[in-house]
Amino acid sequence: MLRYKARPLNGIWATAPYLHNSSVPTLEHLLTPAASRPATFVVSSRLFDADKVGLDLSATGTTFTVNDAKGRPIAVNSNAGHEYGTSLTPPDKRALLEYLKSL
Repeated sequence: MLRYKARPLNGIWATAPYLHNSSVPTLEHLLTPAASRPATFVVSSRLFDADKVGLDLSATGTTFTVNDAKGRPIAVNSNAGHEYGTSLTPPDKRALLEYLKSL
């Protein structure tokens, strides 16, 4: 029987940007509703935001964007969906981020 073997979670916190299409810059943003997530962020920098666990949004360089130059959504760049954990309280979100950093 063929099976899919999931990769280990060791170091998952250090693999920003997140989601299958790399459309969310930090784990903190992943725990917010899709409508609140950044639509543009730098992907060419090695700067890491340890508090938000992911890419440093103050960096400059090559950007990822959810919308095209005319403001229309780019379907393959969508950062919508996967809203698990968005209803957690701020202290619970912080605790979850701290736990993920321990993996």
